[in-house]
Amino acid sequence: MSREAMVDTSAGSMGSRSLLRRMNSLGVLRSVMAQPQTLRGLSTSSGLSRTAVDAVASDLTAMGWLSAADAPAVRSVGRPAVTYAMPQDVGCFLSVDVGANHVFAVLTDLTGAMLGQSSASVSEADPAQDRIAATLELCDRLLGAAGLDRGAPWIVTVGSPGSIGADGRVLHFGGTGMPGWVGLNLRDRFALEFDCAVLVEGDVPLGAHAELAFGAARGHADVVYILCGRRTSGAAIVGGKVHRGVHGAAGTVGEIRALKWAELNELYGQDVLGSPRPSREQIFELARSGDPAAIAAIDEFADDLASGAAAMALAIDPELLVIGGGSAPGADVFLPRFEHTLGTICPLPPPVVASTLGSEAVALGGISLAAQHLSSVLEDAVRTRTSFPDPHEARSLVRKAERRG
Repeated sequence: MSREAMVDTSAGSMGSRSLLRRMNSLGVLRSVMAQPQTLRGLSTSSGLSRTAVDAVASDLTAMGWLSAADAPAVRSVGRPAVTYAMPQDVGCFLSVDVGANHVFAVLTDLTGAMLGQSSASVSEADPAQDRIAATLELCDRLLGAAGLDRGAPWIVTVGSPGSIGADGRVLHFGGTGMPGWVGLNLRDRFALEFDCAVLVEGDVPLGAHAELAFGAARGHADVVYILCGRRTSGAAIVGGKVHRGVHGAAGTVGEIRALKWAELNELYGQDVLGSPRPSREQIFELARSGDPAAIAAIDEFADDLASGAAAMALAIDPELLVIGGGSAPGADVFLPRFEHTLGTICPLPPPVVASTLGSEAVALGGISLAAQHLSSVLEDAVRTRTSFPDPHEARSLVRKAERRG
């Protein structure tokens, strides 16, 4: 039996044909953004009649949201099915991870399909204005390689170390370097450069967003995420959403000095390793080869990492604990010791996995956040407007919603 609508909404009357049409428009658009679809596929997955789906898809195509093309024939006879997809030139998302020693940017279309990525090195001693300039130069280079400019993105997401206020201001940074960064309003600063919505979030919460959307946390409701790189901090996913707290500081257990997270990657093994101290990657390789000093250093690292992770795990009792960041590639070396120590602290320790997203995690989390923002704006349009917005109207709504936020 066919359903009336693909998506649910708590506002409006189910008897309103206009509301049903808007709801179905959003449902079809979401399905096609996830992957190209035929009318038969849309009808089957939605439970709507083929006639209803055809009408909605035709409307979305006329508005510019979708394009139709014949799918490759799978039979030798018969007309190929028409496949609907979102044209790549409808719009794009730009996400940039601004760190103490790096800047990394990712460009995607509105479906999340990758259009390009690029990185640049910076110094932790660089003043804020130089770091911003390097970031903008990288963004221009990435956009230019795709034949675009700063007017193209619908949403720019900026990821930054530290705790980020709801207004986009850097409230706290527990690391070293980055002079002039604390107190900087990144939303206002980047809004001067891009005429679009600008979202700002901490790098650790964005890493959690990436795991939830694309990585190990996908399909899980309650997860502890540890970003263990040059700095170490954590984030909590509760009820399927990244919990940021009042000041964007949820999960920053590294501020507890007794846990030794603040300088974890610089200090572990200092009593057993030689001088000059090997790099993190070299320590992992030495441990793999059975070097006693490296193994002792890794055990110290794993124990200290587990202490902070246990504090978060005991607080939310998660289904899963994910370790990401630059140390994740060494998980084969430290994970057994980490899990053992975690188990001695937590009566009911969660399963532990290492992230596979790599250095792109924070920027990918920014893409996920941008997609959520667009989805939320379209849902609001379904509830409050008399017709489903076309792409031009939707982009304007996205910008207005960010300004209100």
